[in-house]
Amino acid sequence: MRKSSLPNFRDCHALVLHRSDSNSETLIRQLESLGLTARRRWPADDISAEGVDVVFFDADLGYDGLFAWPASRAPIPLIAVMGSEAPGRIEWTLAQGPSAYLTKPIGSTGVFSALAIAFRTFEMQQQLHKSLADLTRRVEARPVLFKAILIVMEGFAIGDAEAYQLLRANSMKHRVSIEELSSLIVGSPDSVRELLGNANRRILRQAMRG
Repeated sequence: MRKSSLPNFRDCHALVLHRSDSNSETLIRQLESLGLTARRRWPADDISAEGVDVVFFDADLGYDGLFAWPASRAPIPLIAVMGSEAPGRIEWTLAQGPSAYLTKPIGSTGVFSALAIAFRTFEMQQQLHKSLADLTRRVEARPVLFKAILIVMEGFAIGDAEAYQLLRANSMKHRVSIEELSSLIVGSPDSVRELLGNANRRILRQAMRG
């Protein structure tokens, strides 16, 4: 039998941004039955993520300034509790970047599913953002890498392929990215031999072999 990959929410802390009514009461009961510690706040302004693992918010009454972070930049999973289908309400809710949704009226089920989807979606979103940030940083570093290759070519009288391999070998040796090493070289082109460990013959031969 395949082992379940569903998360366990016991000991997590949930913040419920919702007025006191039957929906929020039902939501809090379900959260507590799942082992979460839940507290409700309303009205609320400039909500932070400190001490909170997940936020449920009333999408029908939400407003700009409800959260301390910019729209769609939540540092924790958000779950929108929705009842209204007014276009303006839906547009505002989508702008917050929720990881899952829970519709009103809240019944005896649905909260666990919303939590599981929210945490998984949030994790995937964070991984995607990190990958995009890494890719952007590497693309932006390309001109610096090209400049470093030219400096190494001139400093050691070698070709572009050998210069790249020399940078690559030294980045691995010193456990830094090739982009970081390139930035150091471009920032101090006169000390390129010192930065590359004087490029003794053995290292240079290894670099030229690739």
